[in-house]
Amino acid sequence: MEFEFNFGEKTLAQGIKKNEAIYASVLGVALPLSHEELVFMDRESGENHVMTQPVLQALSLCQNFKPIDQHVRTISQNIPELANQVGAIEQVTSFLINKDLLIEDKAWQESLCEVSQQFSTKSAGIVIRISQQPKQLKRQLQSLVKYQNKFKSNFSIQIFDDSLSDKLEEQFESICREFKKELNITFFNKTWQKQFIQMLTNEFPNKTEIIKWLLEKNNNQYSGGRVWNFALLNNAGKKFLFFDDDYIFESRVIGKTSQKISMQDKKELNVGFSLSLSEIRDASVECDKDILTSMINTCGQTVGNWLSTSEIEFLPLENLNLLELQRVNSLSVIKTIGNGSWGSPRTDSNFWLYFLEGKQKQEFWKTRETYLDNIEASNLMHYSDNYEFLSLTRFVPSAIDNSSMMPFAVPFSQSEDYFFNAVTLFCYPNQVSLHYPVMMGHIQAQNKNRLSANYIARTPNFNKFLADYALTLIQSTDAQNPQLRLKTLSHYVMGLADSCDQNILNRLKEYLSQIRSDMVLTMQQQLAQSPDAPVYWQADVRELIEANGKALLQGNAPILGDWDKKFTEQNCIDTARNELVDFANAMQLWPDIWEFCKTSQ
Repeated sequence: MEFEFNFGEKTLAQGIKKNEAIYASVLGVALPLSHEELVFMDRESGENHVMTQPVLQALSLCQNFKPIDQHVRTISQNIPELANQVGAIEQVTSFLINKDLLIEDKAWQESLCEVSQQFSTKSAGIVIRISQQPKQLKRQLQSLVKYQNKFKSNFSIQIFDDSLSDKLEEQFESICREFKKELNITFFNKTWQKQFIQMLTNEFPNKTEIIKWLLEKNNNQYSGGRVWNFALLNNAGKKFLFFDDDYIFESRVIGKTSQKISMQDKKELNVGFSLSLSEIRDASVECDKDILTSMINTCGQTVGNWLSTSEIEFLPLENLNLLELQRVNSLSVIKTIGNGSWGSPRTDSNFWLYFLEGKQKQEFWKTRETYLDNIEASNLMHYSDNYEFLSLTRFVPSAIDNSSMMPFAVPFSQSEDYFFNAVTLFCYPNQVSLHYPVMMGHIQAQNKNRLSANYIARTPNFNKFLADYALTLIQSTDAQNPQLRLKTLSHYVMGLADSCDQNILNRLKEYLSQIRSDMVLTMQQQLAQSPDAPVYWQADVRELIEANGKALLQGNAPILGDWDKKFTEQNCIDTARNELVDFANAMQLWPDIWEFCKTSQ
């Protein structure tokens, strides 16, 4: 067979040519035709190309965006039979470019900006979930009045009560009445919530227990996800902004608001440490743009439509992997939007502070006095320098496109936001979460004790265990329909519940071992990178290594974070199986009740 691509025998040892454009190879599937030849199918176009094994090997070395001269050098250095055949390699890379198997960065960026037809989505305004702090709600609504006066905006506001007593509910309702003249508020009290549940149980009489699992209080546990579910159902078919009552609507930035976007799928935000809120205000400036309106208008748009109208510039793609970048395309929908925060951190632990690099690490440990304050993470700025297209929202999203079904949030315990974000990605594998380079105020009534987490091994709760399980299954189905995908996930979860005791036990042990071994490895690397770090920082890092290493070797029952610490292995198996069944049943029912709520409006 005549090859499309073959290096031949041409040998040149001339200098490598410079080229300002950068290129990366496309994703494809290679199928052998003989010992020497194969067919390569471009995953994007479906087009087949016949080539030799060395050409395929060369293509595989070009996955990151780099200038052609750097690709040529890499190929020459890594494929022995092509050593010093610079001219031949350059000739073939030209063929690969002409066949669109090597893509230029500008061409890929232009493809992301392609405009598509899109229907407008109704906005439900701002949803606020409240719990036990009337003063927080009052402070928040005061900040919202100031915000709306500044930007001449007028949002509808839905406030969902999650308090534990009638007395607190009355206080919250009184505060809402106090702001009625200035804000368009609707208060969803416990009576309304009971009526809503009754409406659903009337429509789905055989699913009463599952509906109550999703929407009723659970033994006075933390239930942030419960009222989140009310909001998702009450606003089925709409998009909305979403905030807890410990936020204040004062958006801040460090310097000027960036108009650039990063394509890196980063997990961590930048951190700026402060001893007080006044220091934070001194180190940042109030944003002069109506961020809330921008978020609600952007949420639900396709990537192409947003990029084509937003005047956003791309940060350089050099050294980024095209295969990883192709998780985003022009038709990817911005299903959620996130932002940074200033004030109280949004985490319940502080181990992530020991993942910091460079200047932020040095700021973290700068002096013994500031270090002791920083490890409690009482006052900080959590931010990104630029806009970012992410797979997973960080923390609770500030805007949610609920025009098509979004999954439920876990109605009890912590990590309900991580579960929601992970299952959203399962339901919409091509979606993106857009992160704004803006910080919103987040000030908790009481500082949390985050330091204690340093002295115990990392122990995620069941919600995070199941969320991480869902993330491993994203490519297991080709379905596009989010409702079908959620029901498919339900079958996987029920299948795990139906497996033997030993399999469930092994899953739990493997999960905890992975989490803890990753922690040990990361901390060991941090120590190796910082041999001259202050002794107090090194001591705490070794404490983390010891706690996680000890847990790895003890072989105790795999007790997750929200389980009884006295559980035996059988207790862990039984509890995991029962919770898996509950989640699977909820995943199976949720698309039906969401659709019912949408059509009932």
